[in-house]
Amino acid sequence: MSRTAESRLATRSTRSVAFPAAISPAAEVATAQPVAEGPESVPAHRRLDALDASRGSVVVLRIFIGSQVAEIAAPVLLHADGFGLTVADLVFPGFLFIMGMAVPVSMSAFLRPPAAHGPGRPGRQPYVLRIARRAALLYAIGMFLNAFPFLPEVVEQLRFVGVLQRLAVVYLVVSLLYITCAWSMLPVNGDPVETAGGRHRLLRSSTRAFLLGGFPLISVAAWIVATYTFHNPWPECAHVQALVPNCSLEAYIDTNTWGVEHNFEAAKFDPEGLMSTLVALANCWAGLVIGMDIVRNKQCYRESGGVRRRSSSLIVVGLLCVGAGLTLGLVIPIGKQLWTPSFALVTIGITTVGFAVVLLAFDVRLWPSPHSLTSGGRSGAGRHLGHWLSSSCMDVTAVARRGVSPVGATLVALGRNPLFFYVLSELVITTLDYIPIRYHGKDGSAWSVGAEVGLASWLPPPLASMVWALLWLLLFYVPLARLLVSRGWYIRV
Repeated sequence: MSRTAESRLATRSTRSVAFPAAISPAAEVATAQPVAEGPESVPAHRRLDALDASRGSVVVLRIFIGSQVAEIAAPVLLHADGFGLTVADLVFPGFLFIMGMAVPVSMSAFLRPPAAHGPGRPGRQPYVLRIARRAALLYAIGMFLNAFPFLPEVVEQLRFVGVLQRLAVVYLVVSLLYITCAWSMLPVNGDPVETAGGRHRLLRSSTRAFLLGGFPLISVAAWIVATYTFHNPWPECAHVQALVPNCSLEAYIDTNTWGVEHNFEAAKFDPEGLMSTLVALANCWAGLVIGMDIVRNKQCYRESGGVRRRSSSLIVVGLLCVGAGLTLGLVIPIGKQLWTPSFALVTIGITTVGFAVVLLAFDVRLWPSPHSLTSGGRSGAGRHLGHWLSSSCMDVTAVARRGVSPVGATLVALGRNPLFFYVLSELVITTLDYIPIRYHGKDGSAWSVGAEVGLASWLPPPLASMVWALLWLLLFYVPLARLLVSRGWYIRV
C-alpha cells in the first residue's frame, strides 16, 4: 500500500459526513387547506426546495473537501487538529441539522390536529419500526465503508463507530423524541388528553418544555458534568488539569469499550465516540425545532413576505448562537474531535444562518418575474413587492434568476440523492487511493497523481488540490446528479 493510500485511509473517516435524506422520505410540506391563487402563492402540496438545496449545498462542500489531496491541501479545508474550527468542520454539523429538519417534515402526521387524520393520534408502532430499520441500515452502511476494501489490516482494526454510525444513533434518538413528544405541540381544543383536567395540562407543558429545550440542555449538561468531574487514572494523565482529548472521559470510555486499536488512527479516543454523540444530538435537535416550525406554520412559507420574516428571525437566532458559542469557547474550547458544547453552539448558528439564506434564495419565488409584479391580480405580498421594486430592478432580478436557476437545480439534484453520492465518493477515492503509482522517485496513488503531478507542477499546491476537487465535482458528480434526477431515480434506505 502506498504512503498516500495509508494517509487517505487514516483521514477518510473524519472528513466524511452523513446524509439525512438517506433516512427520510421526500421532504414535502403538505397544506391542510387550498392556497389562494396569486403570483406570490405556492402549490398546496409541494416539496420544500430549501431542504433539498440546503442538503445539496452541504453535499457540494463535502465532495469538494473530501476530494482534496491531504498532502497538499490548504489547512482550512482539512479538519482542525485538536481544538479549533475550519470549513471542513462545518460539513457534518450541517447534515445533522438538515436531518433534524427532515424528521417532522417527513412525519408531519404527528403535528396535525386529530380532525385532520381521523380520531385519536397516529399510531407510533409503524413509525418506530421504520425509524429502527433506517437506523440499522445506516449503521450497516457505515460499517461497510469502514471495512472497505476488506484488506486484512483494515478488518483487524475495524472501527465500530464512524460518521454514518453516529448519524444512525442521532437519527434514532431524535426521531423517537419527536414521535413521543410532538403531541404536546398540538392545539388544546379537541385533544382528548385535555379532557381529564389539570394533570394532563401539566403533562403537556412538561413534555413541550422537554421537547423545545430540556432535551438538548440535559444532553449537554450530562457531557459537561461527566467531562469536568472525571479524573483519568492513566499515569500520563495524572497531572493534566485542562481538557485534553487523549486524557478525556471520551478517551477512557472508547479505549476501554472496544480497544485502542479500533479507534481512529489507533488513538486513545475516537472522534465519533460515545460521549461526544451526546452533544451532537443538539445539532440535530436544532434542525428538528425549525422543521416543526415549517410544518406548523405553513402559511408563513407560502408568501415571499413570510419567508423574509422567517429568514430574518433565523439569521438573528443563528448569529446569537454563534456569539454564545464563541463566548462559551473562552471556557470550553471549540473543537469537533470532542464535539464540545461551544462547537455545537457555533455550528448550530452557522447552519441556521445558512439555511435562512438558502430559504430566501429557493422558496416562494424570491425572484418574481416582471409579469407577476405588474399583473392586475396581485396578492398583498405581490403589491408590496411591486411597490418595493422599480422596473429597472425587475429586469435585474429576472436576469439574476436566469443565472441562478442552473446552480439551484444542481444543488437540488445533489440534495435528492445524498447517500448515494456519499457512498460513491468514498468508494471512488478509497479505490483509487489503493492503486500504487510511483512518480518522481516517490510512491503515490492513482488518486493523488493527477493533483500532485498534473496540476501542482504549474499551480501552487493548495490551489492544485482545490482545482482537482472542483474537476471531480463538476465533471463527474454534477452530471451524474442531474442524470439521476432527470430519470426520477432517488436512492434511499
